[in-house]
Amino acid sequence: MVLLDDSFASIATAVRLGRSVYQNIRKFLIYLFSHNIAELVPILAATFAGFPLVPITAVQILAIDLGSDVLPALALGAEPPEPDVMDRPPRSRRDRLFSAAVMGRILFLGGIQALGVCAVFFWHIHASGIPYSHFTEDNAVYREAITMVQAGIVVSQFFNALAVRTDRQSVFRIGLLSNPWLLAAGCFGIGLMAAISYLPALRAVFNTAPLAAADWAVLASFGVLLLAAEESRKWWLRRHRSGKGRGRARCE
Repeated sequence: MVLLDDSFASIATAVRLGRSVYQNIRKFLIYLFSHNIAELVPILAATFAGFPLVPITAVQILAIDLGSDVLPALALGAEPPEPDVMDRPPRSRRDRLFSAAVMGRILFLGGIQALGVCAVFFWHIHASGIPYSHFTEDNAVYREAITMVQAGIVVSQFFNALAVRTDRQSVFRIGLLSNPWLLAAGCFGIGLMAAISYLPALRAVFNTAPLAAADWAVLASFGVLLLAAEESRKWWLRRHRSGKGRGRARCE
């Protein structure tokens, strides 16, 4: 550490920013890797269920990875330090970026997203009453179903970006509008998804179909569920840690 002024407060500021950078890298990784689970699980589920086609195509995955996820991930890198970042003990030298806590959070958030997109896909397929063997890539129901899977991942990633902004504190405490770049990036991704769903030229490329307002409402509800589940996990973590702190105080 190199001090450029004669104020020792600069040391605390440097440590605070250094911890923030490390946390933001972890948030970046959690955000990116969690949606990979939502892309993989529906394909595996369709294979084991005997469905002859994939629930999401390679070109749709490419659109998510390059079109919808890059900007929010970069915006997470500019996330300001959390209010309690200096209240935490120093991390161990042996602590890795992909720690057990990070992997658990990836599986937790990715699992919720995967369950949501699998539910909307198979619900759409079964509601049509068409046997699996009769589905083709040009089938209108199939095109609507894979569009809902892609849109479901994009919408849930918007809420996922909000959820991973903090490790323990509620995102509502730091303010939903405190990182406007993240909101703008998420809205861009949803807007791109809407264009893929509604513009004829893009529908021809991605083999998608226009979604109804009710479809978007269902997908948004899964996103809200993801955010609520993560907020509940943070609440439990804060409550558990505060309980341990009170226990130590009584012992002392």
